[in-house]
This record gives sequence, structure tokens and C-alpha cells, in this order.
Amino acid sequence: MTAKAKGKKDPGTGHLFGVRMLERFVEWIRGIFTEKILAFTLKWTKIAGHYGMVVAAFLGLLFAFIYAIRVNDFFAFLYGIAWFLLVFVVQYTAHKFSDAGEVLIENNPTRLSSKAFLDCVAFLFLIGGLVLFIVALIGLIQTGDLQMFLGGLAIAVFFEFVALISFHYSTITVEVVKESTAGQEAIGIITFFLKALLKLVPVVFGVGIVIGTVMLFINSFGLFGNEMRIANAWITGNMTASQILLIGLLPFISYVVFVLYYLVIDIIRAILSIPGKLDQINKK
Repeated sequence: MTAKAKGKKDPGTGHLFGVRMLERFVEWIRGIFTEKILAFTLKWTKIAGHYGMVVAAFLGLLFAFIYAIRVNDFFAFLYGIAWFLLVFVVQYTAHKFSDAGEVLIENNPTRLSSKAFLDCVAFLFLIGGLVLFIVALIGLIQTGDLQMFLGGLAIAVFFEFVALISFHYSTITVEVVKESTAGQEAIGIITFFLKALLKLVPVVFGVGIVIGTVMLFINSFGLFGNEMRIANAWITGNMTASQILLIGLLPFISYVVFVLYYLVIDIIRAILSIPGKLDQINKK
């Protein structure tokens, strides 16, 4: 029978009105989050990060000198000089590896069989970033903890940029194809996240360094208090300085981690391709 059974009606798509509204919303956001915004942000966050490291170098040196004078500790002078030199060593590695990630992304294309995965990732990270920002803002109002707010804000911004990359997946050499095995799809998903993280290293580097430098400046006010405040300022300042150095090394660390993970992925991809090659041999 080609006709529908008598008495049965097409349920239609009225129950998907919420889905259609969200699809319009996602398409509207896609039009706002353009590739130009991504390119602009990658460029200027990297520049801001390098300026931030220069400021952090001098600020940390001054921080150590003031502490040394307040507590009469000569080793703090030496610590400040070591910090000053170390920051520029780390900045050198950050500069050398700033563009290496882009080369890796260009040389390692990825295939996915469905655009639905990319759209869902974009939508979930978009909503997740908004929720994190609201939670961080509420926490700031309730506790007045600026450091926690800045940390939450940084993660929220990162989530939004993951959504932006998911909208414009071609920026990380991802291609949507019609045919793909389950194993190849799994590899595509893993490499998508790896390349998205590598793409956003300049954003994390720039935002992290700027936030760390601001926190180091805030910590320095404790050096002008009583002995307990001076001790706390020195401890928190050292923790912030360690975070700045770690973030400064991020371009180098991310490059090495990506290469090692991709080596494993290439081995898995080679194993998955064996059955197809055996079939071709048998056909011959």
C-alpha cells in the first residue's frame, strides 16, 4: 500500500518547536561569531600575553625587592633577579612556538561524518560558557573573591571560543564527509578536540598571562601591611608567579603533547586501515 492507513495522521513537527527556535538562535550566534573575530582574537591575545610577560617580569622584580627590604632578606633580591631573567627565557620559548601549532593543524586534516556533532559541541560550549560566567559573577557578588571570578571568567571565555571553532571547523582543517567508519569517527572526534585546544593556545596564553599579572599586582599591596600580610603576600605572589611561568610555557608544552598524542592516533589509524587493505589484496 502506498497510501497511509486510514485513521492514522502524520504527527508533524509541532513537538519540535523548541528545537527550531534553538536552531535559529544557533544560526544567529554563528553569524556573530565569525572567523574574523577568531583571527583578531588569536592575534591580539598573543600580543597582550607577551606585553603581560614583560610587565610581570618588572613587577615581580619590584615585588621581590620590596619584600627583601621589608623583611631584610638578601636572598629575596637574588630571587627577584632570577625571576626577571627566567621570565624572558620562558617568553623566548613562547615566541618560538607561537606559530608551530598552526603548522601542525594545517598538516593534519581531520574528517567527520556528521555536522551534527560540531553543531552540538558549539551549542553546549556556548551555553556552558554563559552559565560559568553567571556563576562566577554570583560568586564575586557573594564572596568578593576577585581571583575566583577572574578564573571563572577565563574558563567561560575559553568555552565560548571552543564554540566559535566548532561553528567554523574549517579553521582547524576539519572536513565533513559522507562515509566514515565508527573507528575513523572516534579518531575524528578526538583529533577535533586536540586541534581545537591547540588552536586556542594563544587565547589561553594571552588571557592567562594578563590575569596572572593583574593578580601579581594585587598581591603586591599586601607587602605594605603587617608581618602576617607580608608573609601571605609573598606566598600568594610566588604561587601567581609560578602560574605565569606555566602559562608562558604553554605553547611549548601544547606542541609536545599534541605531537605525542597524534603519534598514538596515527598508529591507531594505521591499525584500522589494515582490514581495508587486506580486502583490496584479496580482490586482486
